[in-house]
Amino acid sequence: MTKTEKFVKPYSALADIYDIVMSDVDYETWADYIDEIILNHHPDAESLLELACGTGTVALSLEELDCYRITATDGSSDMIRIAQNKAQQVNSEIIFKKMNFLDLQFDHSFDIVYMIFDSINYLHDQSELLRLHHDVKGILNPNGLFIYDFTTPRNSRKAIEYLNRDTREVNDKIRYHRESSFDPIKCIHTNRFEITKTMDKTDQNEVLLNEIHQQKIYTLNQIQSLIEKTDFEIVKAYDGFQLKPAHKNSLRITMVLQ
Repeated sequence: MTKTEKFVKPYSALADIYDIVMSDVDYETWADYIDEIILNHHPDAESLLELACGTGTVALSLEELDCYRITATDGSSDMIRIAQNKAQQVNSEIIFKKMNFLDLQFDHSFDIVYMIFDSINYLHDQSELLRLHHDVKGILNPNGLFIYDFTTPRNSRKAIEYLNRDTREVNDKIRYHRESSFDPIKCIHTNRFEITKTMDKTDQNEVLLNEIHQQKIYTLNQIQSLIEKTDFEIVKAYDGFQLKPAHKNSLRITMVLQ
């Protein structure tokens, strides 16, 4: 048996098995929650932009409501490839584009910009967070909303145990293992994915692909303080997937900004 080990950029090797790795995530509920927020705070909204859309599951679920025109972007060409393939299979009209959310390039604006699944936690520096808010403000229509969620230190502490047990055989050629750790001093949550692929018919050559994902974990106070430095105002800060106020024990917080 020959085994080769490589380190690859996040969401490259993971893309082809991402939907399996995340199979326990209820994306339809997530889409319904975004729709509920929109109906409560901007019921006339029609045009939506998703940032960090991944393989497009939430955008496709929102499209099923037949209420919105949706553009969805992601910085990973591999994730966008999967999203486009899924869209083609269901004759979706969603526009999927490869685009880094720190380099937004549009010649038109949107009623809603949203990003979910703690994607904003991938930004580690205040300057990046401020840039994102500034750029999103620039492509929102008047009264438009910026909706995003982030995870808190309490969530990271609770997540470590079950994430470290995440080992699965995808098929007879691919298996993966996820290791998760949290540094409470630096507030950095690290997920390391080890994806093993058998590369030939004899099963004698394997490649071990390592992806390291690091997220900066924020408290509600930190995000609120940051927003004060932007042109946005906080409409609501919600706890998890509820339309109830976020609090100090919230695991995931959804911000609604205008």
